[in-house]
Amino acid sequence: MRLCLGLLLPLLLLASSDAQEQSPRAASELGGTTWQLVVFLGGDGSKLSPLDKTGYTVTFDAAGSVSVKIDCNRGRGTWKSAGANQLEFGPLALTRAMCPQAPLNDHIPKHWEYVRSYVIKDGHLFLSLMADAGTYEFEPMPRETSLPSLPATFMGTLPCADCPGILYQVNLLPDHTFLSRMIYQERSRHLDDRGRWHITDDGKTLTLRGEHGPARFALADSDTLRMLDSSGHEIPSKLNYDLKRTPTFTAIEAGNPETGQAPLEHTYWKLTILGDTKINAASEKQAAHFILNAETHRVSGAGGCNRLSGSYQIDGEHITFIQMISTMMACVDGMETEKVFRDALSEARTWKITGQKLELFDASGKLRATFESQPM
Repeated sequence: MRLCLGLLLPLLLLASSDAQEQSPRAASELGGTTWQLVVFLGGDGSKLSPLDKTGYTVTFDAAGSVSVKIDCNRGRGTWKSAGANQLEFGPLALTRAMCPQAPLNDHIPKHWEYVRSYVIKDGHLFLSLMADAGTYEFEPMPRETSLPSLPATFMGTLPCADCPGILYQVNLLPDHTFLSRMIYQERSRHLDDRGRWHITDDGKTLTLRGEHGPARFALADSDTLRMLDSSGHEIPSKLNYDLKRTPTFTAIEAGNPETGQAPLEHTYWKLTILGDTKINAASEKQAAHFILNAETHRVSGAGGCNRLSGSYQIDGEHITFIQMISTMMACVDGMETEKVFRDALSEARTWKITGQKLELFDASGKLRATFESQPM
């Protein structure tokens, strides 16, 4: 499942979290506000607009701290204002999850330290870079009261042209990501999707932007999503197009609901056996694991101490891990497992999945490592 994709474990950069002093005017204008990105206008005339404005936000705390969302990554830092319309940010501690490629994902962290001024005009916030390098325009983050109590699960059985019905489940998460599953009854087929969700400014329409295209729903009430057509209009029919909120949140497990088999990609594979040795992690945070991203063909994970990353290729039952690198931290636990684990990945040539278990074999057919799928 994609949890905006993600859903990968973060590696934090060191940064100061000390509160910063700011002018009374800036404290009253910015303190306690949250903004979402509208557009970036470069000094060279370039223009970058996010597909989903809610994926790029900045929140100012009156005490001098700031938090940001850059697609699937989160960050914290500080801000200060020494005078009228002056603004500077301190170092940004940003997670390093592998989001889908987007120019803004690279621009914002690079530009962060070069912000020097701000202005609020017509209700919008403009952050200007030094040397007229460009301006970021933000608008106030709308207060979404139409969908309280997140995370939430919505379910319903929708009409199907060539089957008894489609069991449709949508999970909405507080970070504006979603997971969905459509199960076609009496057919060996299901369709999973993941992506980001947002609500229109009038609070009437929910849009899911996933890997298979957008889906739109009318917010009939806080407990009902009514599916709309591709143009965002109501479907004229007496058949059911409603998804109802379930009493409890129900996770969507990875894999095929018909066979119970987890997919190779977009699954959190936790190391359980390395060679002939059973692996018991000291904690879930220290568990050796990897995740394959089908969109970027990148692999991310951990060896028990250090973070791992690289790329991979799949050809049928054959797999190759390429240019695997890791951080260089020294840990009390996990170091003895880490090198053997990295070697097992580098030498893996074939794979096999049975249910929720993945096995990796080297070129000679020797079993090098065994994994179990875990919720993302």
